[in-house]
Amino acid sequence: MPVRHPNRLPIVAAVAAGLLATACSQGGDEETAAGASGDQTAQAPVGAPVAVSAAADGTSTLWAGGRSVPLDIQVAHPNGVVLQLTSVQSRAAETAVGIRVLNGRDREVHLNRFNSRNGYIIMDTGERIYLSPPAGNTDLALPAGQTLEGELVFLGRLPQGRSAILILNENATTDNEHSTSPGFRINLPLDQLASGAAAPATAAPAAVQPAGPAQ
Repeated sequence: MPVRHPNRLPIVAAVAAGLLATACSQGGDEETAAGASGDQTAQAPVGAPVAVSAAADGTSTLWAGGRSVPLDIQVAHPNGVVLQLTSVQSRAAETAVGIRVLNGRDREVHLNRFNSRNGYIIMDTGERIYLSPPAGNTDLALPAGQTLEGELVFLGRLPQGRSAILILNENATTDNEHSTSPGFRINLPLDQLASGAAAPATAAPAAVQPAGPAQ
């Protein structure tokens, strides 16, 4: 409490003594209040936890709510390369497609030849999101007889749409048995996949790296 001097006497000593007494009184009050506050905190938390909704964390705008949706799609190229899609997930800034590639040829193959924006996902609306290959293997090379397993990352969240096509080696043929840069065009029925998105999500695979000899 502030010190009151009804007569407002300019007595410096009295004022100083009053201020000192007030300070001591306030210090004791603060310690008492702190102790009481500590007891209250121990008994009940201050404030209630705030629930974070899907709209607040951004998942409501992601395809399938941002869940990793299992896939079971296989395409065999005439040159001996088999491409399997194992999952798809839309994230805040990228889309990840789980893959497994088996190179049944006796020569190395490339799934992103020249690394020139010839790998992408195109929606039924015409919108595209482009492949972002791993820095250590930008042309997605796979030695003869090897298996490659991991995920392909495309820049940007998966756009809204009923269907899409995943394209690798855009200008390459899909039926040349002698090709070392096989072309792939794989339909993704997004509406059907999203309706079954409640299935258990698969673990996100590691970056694309050769995994060993094909079985």
